[in-house]
Parts: sequence; C-alpha cells; structure tokens
Amino acid sequence: MEFWSSFDSTLVFGFIVTFMALNFTPGPAVLKVVGDSLSNGIGKTHASMAGVFGANLMYALLAAGGMSALLLSFPVLFETVKWIGVAYLLYLAYGSFKAAFTSSLGKAKKQKQASAMRLFFTSFAMQGANPKSVLSFGAMLPVFAGEGDGVALRMMALAVFNIALEYPALLFYAYLGTRAHKFAVSARSGAAMDVFAGTALAGAAYMISKSTLKAN
Repeated sequence: MEFWSSFDSTLVFGFIVTFMALNFTPGPAVLKVVGDSLSNGIGKTHASMAGVFGANLMYALLAAGGMSALLLSFPVLFETVKWIGVAYLLYLAYGSFKAAFTSSLGKAKKQKQASAMRLFFTSFAMQGANPKSVLSFGAMLPVFAGEGDGVALRMMALAVFNIALEYPALLFYAYLGTRAHKFAVSARSGAAMDVFAGTALAGAAYMISKSTLKAN
C-alpha cells in the first residue's frame, strides 16, 4: 500500500494520456503488427506484440538501472543498431514483395506463415532498434516516475502498466489487418495483401531510419 501511495497522481495521469496517444498513433510497431497480421492472422500476431512489449521492458529496465543515460550519451553506437534493424525490416519487406510478384504470376502457393518465435524476434529487434522506444522509456519514463525512494520500482510498474495501455491499440490494428486478409480470396487479392504487408514493413523501416535519439 505504501508503494502505491508513492505515485504522484498528476504524473500518472500525464503518463496515461501521453502513452495512450503514442500507442494509438501509427508508428513502426503498429506497421509491423499490421504487416504480420496480414500474413499470419491475429492469433500468431500476439507473438509479434509480445516482442514489442519485450523490447519496451528491456529499455525500462535499462532506465531503472541508470543505463539509459549512458546509451543516450553514445548515439553512434545506437545508430549502428538502428540501421541493422532497418536493413532487417527491408529484408522482410522484400520477402513479402517477392511473394506478391510470384503469386501474381501463378508461380507460388500461399505464402508460408512465420513461426511465433520468428514473429517475436523480428518485432523485438524492430522495437529495439527504434529510437522512439529509447526516448519513451529511457528519457520520458523517469519523469513520470517522479523522484525519491522507490523510483526504479515505479518506473518498472509504469512500464508494465503500459502493456495494458498498448495492447488494445496493437490488437485493434492487428484486427484491421486480419479483416483485410480475409478479402484475399484469389491469387490477385492475395498478392495485394502481400504488397500491403511489404509496404507496412518498409514503412516501419523508413520511420525508424528517420528517427534519432535527439528529443524534439
């Protein structure tokens, strides 16, 4: 009870408003989830969502341990990670575009679904390479946690609470992707879904590539 009373209600309210706005605003995580749901359905896409949450919790842990300030002090190192993530997303987008092309020519059957482990890993890597995630959980989270004793625990509690805020947003976008996939009843429409999936992944790569560790 004493722990919960250590939260500043004004800061918690600000946290909810800020992160709800961030969660529902289409970004790399949303585009990745949409792309995965188009190809794999809403059930397996939960593994993709878990990858996003896992990366966010990783940065929250770094922030709670005081490591986020060190990361923000050496942006060159993170830029390397970022571009590796961008390249990987573009590779996944290429796979979707290739499947669309071969499908339109009647050379390929329905694209094989990814495993849950692969979806988790690719989303974890994507979100881990997203500078906005570093800023949100490395720079903003400490502000909403307040000052004084127990700040690290409050930061982690807020990070876990954000999963409850972000999950409905990602689930909503995954549902939209799944509904779009159900219209793919022919080779041509199936190819169109692959194009949409590839475009979403390429869009996520572009958004990450344009992001930096400099707060606006």
